[in-house]
Amino acid sequence: MAKLPKGRSIIAVILLLVASGRGVAVLPDWVVRQASYGSDYITRPLTETGLTRRLYAAVREEDAELPYVAHLVRHARQEAVKLQRA
Repeated sequence: MAKLPKGRSIIAVILLLVASGRGVAVLPDWVVRQASYGSDYITRPLTETGLTRRLYAAVREEDAELPYVAHLVRHARQEAVKLQRA
């Protein structure tokens, strides 16, 4: 597999391919909302109600009560709910 140029995320590369007319992408709505885009992209939902999936956080039992781990899990849960409602 080819290495990506330094400083380029895979999402940025996908968006560049789409913008240049050499690709089609299926991306989560939160990625599209965060991407700075203009007339280079047309977005369409895949279904009328959208697609949803349950995400899980795996944490070692001995680390679950660490304050920063608990905060991360709590924050991820809150952000997921916000993103679904947006």
